[in-house]
Amino acid sequence: MKTLQRNSIYLFIFGLFLNNYHLRSQTSKETEIYNWFDKNLGIESLDIKNGAAHLNFDKTIENQNRYYFTENFRKGNVRYNNQNYFDVLLKYDIYKDDLVLNPYDEANTTKINLIKDNVENFTINNEKFVNLKTLNTFLFKGGFYEEALTNGNSLLYIKYYKEKKKDQKAESDLIQFIPRYEFVLLKENKYHLINDKKEIIALFPESKRKINDYYFMYKSLKKQDPALFIKNLIKYINN
Repeated sequence: MKTLQRNSIYLFIFGLFLNNYHLRSQTSKETEIYNWFDKNLGIESLDIKNGAAHLNFDKTIENQNRYYFTENFRKGNVRYNNQNYFDVLLKYDIYKDDLVLNPYDEANTTKINLIKDNVENFTINNEKFVNLKTLNTFLFKGGFYEEALTNGNSLLYIKYYKEKKKDQKAESDLIQFIPRYEFVLLKENKYHLINDKKEIIALFPESKRKINDYYFMYKSLKKQDPALFIKNLIKYINN
């Protein structure tokens, strides 16, 4: 019922804008209208507010956390239960693979884990993540992946996750989170793991020399930023 109400009012307001203004762009105007509606109705009454409370009792070593990029909320967009929500406060818990919403404002302590099956995609830190529900989780981790790069008939997805372990050097029960990655390439309508060089060469045998050269030239980048290393490698192969 709430979704139908939101759509009905959205269509009515959108019609008013069409009659009275020249649209700068359909995307920007759609964002403005949705934001106006959510502000005036109140996001607490919308479907996106549904979900379990997000709890985090981690005691970590300095500068460690379970989140992608930052533990602070940032404005982003999400497509949830077939509806678009713009400029909402989000952060991504990559340890639990949960998208976390602050439905009010940055000063509020309320945090909600959005129902994962209802999240189609979201954008945070100017990066788009998609829910790859169709992946065979026996071979792949599944869940949210960054839709990182499109080249010809291939599409690169990156899974960010963290492993938790007790810090052996700490006197108390502090924990640390170790960043991990899963790289998946959608090529010719089939998903392929590309976590090591052999798997990449198997998909691009004609580029074996280029791939070997790249691994040799950018050893340090592979250690410092594995995700950027793979992104640049796929670009390099396709150039």
